[in-house]
Amino acid sequence: MPRAFGGGTIESLLVRMRAGDRVAAAEFLDRYGSRVRARVRHKLSPGMRRIFDSQDVLSTVARRLDQVVRRGGVEAASEEQLWALIFTIANNSVTEKGRIQRRLRRTESEDSPFANEVLRRMEEAERQGQDGAVIAIEQVFGLVDDETDRQVLSMWMNDVPLTEIAECLELPEGTIRWRWSKLRDRLREKLGPEVGHE
Repeated sequence: MPRAFGGGTIESLLVRMRAGDRVAAAEFLDRYGSRVRARVRHKLSPGMRRIFDSQDVLSTVARRLDQVVRRGGVEAASEEQLWALIFTIANNSVTEKGRIQRRLRRTESEDSPFANEVLRRMEEAERQGQDGAVIAIEQVFGLVDDETDRQVLSMWMNDVPLTEIAECLELPEGTIRWRWSKLRDRLREKLGPEVGHE
């Protein structure tokens, strides 16, 4: 028997999501967000919980599901497939956050002032609100207009070496190192004068 959801069922919300109804996606997560949070809570290590919590991941899931619905990408045909989509998004979010945290914490040399500042801003934002850390990351990306630079930043944040970034983007390694250096310096300037100072 279909499970009731307010005035409808999960199945009816799924039909609406498949039709591009973003309100239906919001209604679904508003009602069943606790289930998503319970699913991801055990995946967060103590170290990750200092920056991210299950509410933080849920907010990321909500944004990414909204994007999928908006572009008409919901292909789930049943409640089970919908949950599979939701948990795939959630698991990917946890994995991504873990990579970013590890990357920022172990960065050394000329990249460490930038990494430390981003990490500091994430921690400060997290203290100010449940969704803060994700928003802080998004703010950093919001400072980058060039699509290639956004790809470089995304891969760097996900701990991809510059040599592999060069291969992925089919650009000379020297070009990628130059772009990253310029991008990192621009971001340091935009993030504030305190970057790089103890």
